[in-house]
Amino acid sequence: MKKWGPRAGRLPTLNHLLAFETAARLGSFRAAADALHVTQGAVAQQVRALEAELGRPLFHRLPRGLALTDCGDEYASRTRFALEILEAATREFTAGPDRHPPGQVLVSTTPSIASRWLIPRLERISAAVPAGSVVIDASDQLRPLHGDGRVDIAIRWGTPPFAEGTARFLLPGRAILVCAPALAGHADWQNADDLAGIPLISDTHRHWSRWFARHGRADMPVTGPSFSQTLHAIEAAERGLGVAIVPAPLVDSALRDGRLVRVLGEQYALDSDAGFYLLTADPPVSGVMAVADRLLAEAAAPSQA
Repeated sequence: MKKWGPRAGRLPTLNHLLAFETAARLGSFRAAADALHVTQGAVAQQVRALEAELGRPLFHRLPRGLALTDCGDEYASRTRFALEILEAATREFTAGPDRHPPGQVLVSTTPSIASRWLIPRLERISAAVPAGSVVIDASDQLRPLHGDGRVDIAIRWGTPPFAEGTARFLLPGRAILVCAPALAGHADWQNADDLAGIPLISDTHRHWSRWFARHGRADMPVTGPSFSQTLHAIEAAERGLGVAIVPAPLVDSALRDGRLVRVLGEQYALDSDAGFYLLTADPPVSGVMAVADRLLAEAAAPSQA
């Protein structure tokens, strides 16, 4: 039998990794504490213990939130990947080979799409399967369309062709600049130069470097909080922590109800060859296609969510 003791001794404590990954994903110790149902001090202490064990800082502690260091950003990505493997293994072990009950249509997508686009429309989407239900699997893990652990529909960012399934265009990847009204109210931004010194909120898409290069300022430093999820970059912008550059479909409702405002004009939007695509397995199943058609109709309709 393999002895696990020596190898386990080289691994950080799981609680320390959970505290770090949650804080990195949510952008603050307070939010991580709420998510983990512990105190803010406990999260901070666990992260400090992990940093001491690794021998390097993982976060820049800012007056309003956290920003990952370069090595912290890389470690967060690897930690998240490892935790997702454990989560998937546990889910598959406890669920067994049965993928999901009859009548359910399982939709896999990112937390950002789930929170900012799907949930506001979920009542109308669910009406496509009156005898069943729509189940949202919100994760960055790419779930398959065939075999064990499959999903019925996947909404993924990228450009066709994809590895499997039939892909249909859902939402554009065009990104726009947004911030809280209070922050914009104190500024007179006319061009890219005016954003110098402003906190710029980043996510894993790293749009800012491309945006500044496109406007002739490739040397402009990007300083501000960084998040692993676009969802949290949007939330940070709503809280007035800086200017974010995010896919336009994800902030339609926030712009409409005044939680966010556009920064600069339409000519400063960042177009992209990539976008959000709806993937379904072959051959199509009637209940699945009813939900897929409803999703496509929602995307094509004037925003009403």
